Amino acid sequence: MDSYIKTKLGGFSVGKNNKTVVSVLTGCTSKKDFDIQLKKIDIIMELDSFYRPEIISDLSLASSNNSLYKNIINNIEHIAVSTLPIYQTNVLQDKISKNQLLEIIIEQIESGVSIITIHPTVRLDLIELSKRRLVPITSRGGVMVVKDMLASKIKDNIYIQILDDIIKVCNKNNVTISIGASFRSANIFDSLDECQLEEFKVQKEIADYINNQGVDVIIEGPGHSNISKLKRIAQYYNEMNYPIMPLGPIPTDISIGEDHISSAIGASILGMLGCVDIITAVTREEHTGKIPSIESSIEAIKASKIAAHIINIDKVENVNILDMEIVKNRVDNNTCIYGKNSSGCSRCAHYCPLKFN
Repeated sequence: MDSYIKTKLGGFSVGKNNKTVVSVLTGCTSKKDFDIQLKKIDIIMELDSFYRPEIISDLSLASSNNSLYKNIINNIEHIAVSTLPIYQTNVLQDKISKNQLLEIIIEQIESGVSIITIHPTVRLDLIELSKRRLVPITSRGGVMVVKDMLASKIKDNIYIQILDDIIKVCNKNNVTISIGASFRSANIFDSLDECQLEEFKVQKEIADYINNQGVDVIIEGPGHSNISKLKRIAQYYNEMNYPIMPLGPIPTDISIGEDHISSAIGASILGMLGCVDIITAVTREEHTGKIPSIESSIEAIKASKIAAHIINIDKVENVNILDMEIVKNRVDNNTCIYGKNSSGCSRCAHYCPLKFN
């Protein structure tokens, strides 16, 4: 099943029959970050068209009248914008007002966002199952819902309480709902445990409920997972039959400071298994505690776009035209240097094997 992602100039579909696309994460931890994030976005949009992401996600923790997502919507017509509304709420003693959350969701949707991420899978039984893990929860949005649920002593989490209202406003504005993986695994050892398997079921149930009312859906997950478990995860995702937006997956926990590499590898593997429709660009700072620099964000985007292209070579038709263009240049000019119209290079000198041709 495909989902449609709108932009000001139209939009595009994601799913098994469409190109895998890339989402880059931005956001302001405090109001002083606003200008640097705008600069980052400007530089990203100046990238060569091959490397330009299709989605920008605003994960700002700092609220402002001059919101980052509004600036993107108003100034970049061909990009889709994603938000995570709960980050903008006021938290008091772990409690969140459902009325305020709904107001923020409505404001973001009516401002023109393309995708909103919600965390409706948090349940008391999943919270209990997560306690058996090495790391119970790694989702920032998910843990906000968990804390609110426990502090408020309620059975249904805050998103379930307002889900029908969210569906109504999404339907009216052609907005896609991304179902967050609140209990995605924080390491390869917790992957595919009972908690994650149960969340897969809940994600599917909620996705069906939303989709049956006319709103397109994306499934998030799975977090960290080694290769053998990714094969089993792919079986669950393929049965869900919705577009998948993996967060990673990161197939090893040793790649601290190099997670743009491990994430691109994980995405390529899961893509080979037919379960990557939107790649989230993971930076090298993912587990370092640092805010991603402009340079590392570009680096992450390029790694993700290459992974997406690798997936798309077998997923959709005609994307390998770019590969053939490069190969023909090498054949015609007897050099591996793309764009060079004479044989040889300083690396191989007169031993260049392409001269044999």
